[in-house]
Amino acid sequence: MKKLLLLFLLQLFFSCEKQNKANILIIITDDQGWGDLSVNGNTNLKTPNIDNISFNGASFERFYVSPVCAPTRAELLSGKYFIRSGVNGVTKGYERMNYDVKLISEYYKNKNYATGTFGKWHNGSQPPYHPNFRGFDEFFGFTSGHWGNYFDPILEKNGKIIKTKGYINDVITNEAISFIKKTEKPFLSLISYNTPHSPMQVPEKYFTEKKVSLRGRYSKRENIEKTKAALGMIENIDENIGNVISMLKNKGVYENTIIIFLSDNGPNGNRWNNELKDRKGSTNEGGVRVPFFIQWPKKIKKGLKINQVSSVLDIFPTLIDLTDNKKINGFDGISLKKFINNPQAKDDDRTIFSYWNNKISARNNNYILDHENKLYDLINDVSQYYPIQEIKKPQFQKLLNHKTQWLNQVVNPNKEKLKRRPFTVNFKNAEYTHLPARDAEINGDLKRSSVHANCSFIGNWKSSNDYIYWDIDVLENGTNSVELYYTLAKESVGTEIALEYEDQIIKKTIDDFHDPILVGYDQDKIKRIESYTKDFKKINIGEMSFRKGISRLKLKTTGIKGNKSIDFRLLILKNKNEKNS
Repeated sequence: MKKLLLLFLLQLFFSCEKQNKANILIIITDDQGWGDLSVNGNTNLKTPNIDNISFNGASFERFYVSPVCAPTRAELLSGKYFIRSGVNGVTKGYERMNYDVKLISEYYKNKNYATGTFGKWHNGSQPPYHPNFRGFDEFFGFTSGHWGNYFDPILEKNGKIIKTKGYINDVITNEAISFIKKTEKPFLSLISYNTPHSPMQVPEKYFTEKKVSLRGRYSKRENIEKTKAALGMIENIDENIGNVISMLKNKGVYENTIIIFLSDNGPNGNRWNNELKDRKGSTNEGGVRVPFFIQWPKKIKKGLKINQVSSVLDIFPTLIDLTDNKKINGFDGISLKKFINNPQAKDDDRTIFSYWNNKISARNNNYILDHENKLYDLINDVSQYYPIQEIKKPQFQKLLNHKTQWLNQVVNPNKEKLKRRPFTVNFKNAEYTHLPARDAEINGDLKRSSVHANCSFIGNWKSSNDYIYWDIDVLENGTNSVELYYTLAKESVGTEIALEYEDQIIKKTIDDFHDPILVGYDQDKIKRIESYTKDFKKINIGEMSFRKGISRLKLKTTGIKGNKSIDFRLLILKNKNEKNS
């Protein structure tokens, strides 16, 4: 009887613990500016569900991220300046965080949370940089910086390539909802929408009736069709966020779920943005100031407006503090809990830095010192129209000193450590390793389908002297089966390709032509700058044994039929270790 009572009490304890732990839902959008919300005064669109996150919690009016995608995501996940975490770019491996950097997903997984991320990852493709090896139990989406087709996209689920049906945001949302519905544990869910990033594809119902009457400071440069598409994408996001919130309410977990909404950088177009200076890629206000809302019905009061300057670096330490976990050291961000508890509190000594392409701006609650060392009053001149002269010299010198110190203590020492790292293979018997075209190097007359590598393929393979290669770091010995994703013209059937690694070579004659058309033209609202895509065919080309160490993997054409060899998209190495069989 005592044993049964003890068992009952233990079950009751763990059940109560599960109910008391707050759930965490972080929603981040891609290339959405501060002004791309109706709550921030944009009359060109309606975003009631996102607006309600602001109304039902705290809105940080002066919130900053990095000027581009991968750095912001790294800072969100780690709470560290992106350059400290190893990130130095947005593609070809430069977007990867060092594996010894502890992420928010790893932290909460260790707290017995169910963890899932859905949508765009953009911080590494190969284990151990893949999200499934950075603390996320579930991953659904794509690991690159942008995607080539938003309708019926081919995506990845925990390493497996899958064909989906529907518009990409809807598909991502449905997977996130499914994950949250089925978990009985408290959850950390990161939904990372890849819109309104280009290509500008959006369902007609969000586009056809869209009107653009509110124009901004860069209206002479504005592409109205692009603006319409971007705003339509955001309204689609808003609708999907409403679906997620409805599910939380139906499940009975809404009151105890912390919901965060933000964007990863400024707008990707010259649309209205409250007259803020510049756009995505800039360290001025328009490039780095974004919406940030946080609600928690159980603990955070409604309708809070907080003007304290704050940063994406603050999200990780803030969540630890809000969920009453023991604070940990090593963050570059701070907890914002004290400002949520006291919205009028101010820390005028705090400086937020923005850095990209060797340009640095520094700002506090009152001023910004831009990358040209021009000082602006952000209280009275948020648009940065009028540089301040000698009259404000003390403020100028203070920010200049902070900027110089940050450059010398953070940027320069970490820039010296940065180098091109090989791509990892066979990390702890990971089942899948993806080696996409974007991460490859090419020689001869081979060409990428776009200068923007993220969702590209490689073609123009007319000579057997040309080859594709990856510098790889094999982390453990192992044998892998190799899958190749290709297209091939009918007249080129019989072309022989080969994969070469050290003293091994496997060859495959391609007997099936697969020559689909490029897609995206019909769905694009404006001409894209990224690669168009197409349907690539999968073929198994054999098995290869890898030995621990750094080496080079080459994909060659050893016999060309017709005018040219394959167009190449992806290699997948599947570990044949018996643990994965």
